[in-house]
Amino acid sequence: MSGLAREDYLADIYRLQCENPHDPVSTGSVADRRGVTAASATAMFKRLARDHLIVYRNYGGVSLTPEGQDLALGVLRRHRLVERFLADVLHIPWQQVDTYADQMEHALPDEVVDRMEVLLENPYTCPHGYPIPDKHGHFAQPDLILLRDLSVGEQVRVARVNERVPGLLRYVEDLGLMPGSLLRVSARNPVDLNVTIETEGRAHILGLRVSEAIWVERLESRG
Repeated sequence: MSGLAREDYLADIYRLQCENPHDPVSTGSVADRRGVTAASATAMFKRLARDHLIVYRNYGGVSLTPEGQDLALGVLRRHRLVERFLADVLHIPWQQVDTYADQMEHALPDEVVDRMEVLLENPYTCPHGYPIPDKHGHFAQPDLILLRDLSVGEQVRVARVNERVPGLLRYVEDLGLMPGSLLRVSARNPVDLNVTIETEGRAHILGLRVSEAIWVERLESRG
């Protein structure tokens, strides 16, 4: 098993843990994320468990050990700094930077990544709003809520958009709902769970798949 493959698995396990923090990460979810068979994912889990990077139980899912989490956070730091560099310095569209960062992150020496961080003035998040860990694995954890869970009348700021939902980033950009945008919930449909929001003087009706892929922060949460 190559070190690069190991790091990628650990990073994806961490991402999935963050999406469902109360449940172990399933073999199927990792296999889907990696684009491999369940058998391939299971074989990788056994190797990672042997190296004390994960805790793996047959049919019981997988979780990271402290050492595995440290490695995962290092990968995510590199990935998200590269994304920010591509978006802010090279002006690559935000719907493309995730793919390019996957291709670039392992090829860059640590010194280059560190200088990117300085050049970018130590950004807190990637273009999609995910936190960028520092060299020690520390990062800010703002109090975020899914757009789907807001009440009518709440005014919020978009904080994060799921970068892995096909077509979502372009759609969100067209609606003006990129991180930093302000919006207000004006109506909810309790039958099909659509949410009507207002932003920049325009109203949009968002389906459940969109509203559960956007995290927001209440305006008063920044104090």
